[in-house]
Amino acid sequence: MRDALRRTTAILVAASGALSLTGCTGSEAFANFGVLQNDGQQTLSIGVNPEDSEQLVVGEIYNQVLAAYGRPVGIAANTNFAQRSAMDTLREDDIDLVVSCTGTLLYDFDRATAETYITDDQEAPQTPNAERADEVYASLVATFPHDIRTVDPSPAQGCADSEAAAAGLPQNFVPLFKEGKLSRREIKRLNFITRVMATKDIEEMAERVDNGELVRDVTREWLMEYASINPDNPQTQSTDDAKVEPPV
Repeated sequence: MRDALRRTTAILVAASGALSLTGCTGSEAFANFGVLQNDGQQTLSIGVNPEDSEQLVVGEIYNQVLAAYGRPVGIAANTNFAQRSAMDTLREDDIDLVVSCTGTLLYDFDRATAETYITDDQEAPQTPNAERADEVYASLVATFPHDIRTVDPSPAQGCADSEAAAAGLPQNFVPLFKEGKLSRREIKRLNFITRVMATKDIEEMAERVDNGELVRDVTREWLMEYASINPDNPQTQSTDDAKVEPPV
């Protein structure tokens, strides 16, 4: 990681669509942007590790989905993921939502419980079954304080370079967000889009980002197919769908 990135904590870069990130050079652009100010509804900051292409992809998907419902939203570069847990990031930085994986989060929050799901059986399948994945997710949610929420886990697996993945824990993508930051409609939409993600799709999009394509371009076709959202014209939802709701 570059020295400049180490000094960057969490900078909200822009409103949805104003800046596209790349796997190689996009992180350098964070230094050029400050926190975006918006009139009315509070801007939601989505924290991602700028050196993690999977996080960039999933973060951009959430970014565009929320923007399509009229929510002021932006991507935030946070280079402290390797040093701190997602929970600490939410509580200590100006970040409202982070992208991570169930096994990694449980491993960070409750190591003793996480270790009960780790097997020494060398013949055990490398791909976690659905029942075990659900158990890890349920144990994870049980660790949450009252002010942290998530949605149903994605079938898509990620965080392959983590200790939890090396230990064989299920690694389903989930967003973690602060209580009171999202409306019921926004939570429902995040739940839907998280559930339609697939491991192969995320891996392929992340690989394209690693090869230098813009995250916005990489996710465009997927968003149009699975969310009926065109990032070039994000206000595609009906007026009723996009109206502001109180947060929950």
